[in-house]
Amino acid sequence: MLKMLLVGFVLFFLSDAIAQTSDSLEENGRASFYHDNLQGLETSNGEIYNMDDFTAAHRTFPFNTLLLVTNKSNQKSVVVRINDRGPFVKSRIIDLSRSAAKKIGMIPFGVVPVQIEILNFFDRFPLSDSLLNQNEVVDCFSKSINLQKVTLFIWKTDFWKHAFYMASSLALQYKNDYVCVYVSGPLTNRTYQVLITNIDSKGKALNLIRAFRKSGFSNAALFNNPVVDFRQ
Repeated sequence: MLKMLLVGFVLFFLSDAIAQTSDSLEENGRASFYHDNLQGLETSNGEIYNMDDFTAAHRTFPFNTLLLVTNKSNQKSVVVRINDRGPFVKSRIIDLSRSAAKKIGMIPFGVVPVQIEILNFFDRFPLSDSLLNQNEVVDCFSKSINLQKVTLFIWKTDFWKHAFYMASSLALQYKNDYVCVYVSGPLTNRTYQVLITNIDSKGKALNLIRAFRKSGFSNAALFNNPVVDFRQ
C-alpha cells in the first residue's frame, strides 16, 4: 500500500500539485536563516539545532510540519521540517537552517523573498513507517531495489515523510531515477538515509559529492555500509 502511494506521490509532485488542495496553505514573504552561533542550542520543540539538517522556524505551523520553501529570486526549492518558533522580526515569515538556506542560494543575501507551501500528501492516508522494512531500499517510484555500482550518501533523518519528500525533490531536480531511501534500524530506533545508487564510477560520485556539499548537503559522502537484501 505504501509503495503504491509513493508512485502516486511522485506523479503528484511532477504535476506541480503539491499543497494545492483546499486544505493547504501557501504563504509568501521574506526568509532569513540562523546565525552560526546558534549551533547546538535547544530549539522550541526541545531538539538541538543542527545547521547541517533541513529544519526551520515558523511562528504558527505545528512542529514537524513539512514545507516546500522556494526562493522566488532563483526558483530553487528545499524541503524543511518545522522544529522551532520564529522569526521574531515581523517582516520575515520563516527562519531556515544554514543547510536549507544554502540549498536555495540565499547565503550571500541573508534575506530573500520566498513562497512556502505545506506538504500534506502523506497526511491524507493512514500511513506509518511500520509499513517499511528494516534494511529496505525504496526508490521514488515505489520499487524495492538493491544498491548498484557506486552509491552516494546524501542526507539522513529520523522522519520518514521528510526523507521521501526530499528524495523525490532531488530525483526531479537531478533528473535521476536512482535516488532512493535506505531504511536503517529497527522501528523503535530508525533512520532514513537518502542515497543515490547506480553511479558508474567513483570519479562521478566524487563530482556529485562536491555538488551536493556546495548545495547544502554538508555530509554527502561515498556510502560504504552493507545493506541486507530483506527479500532474501
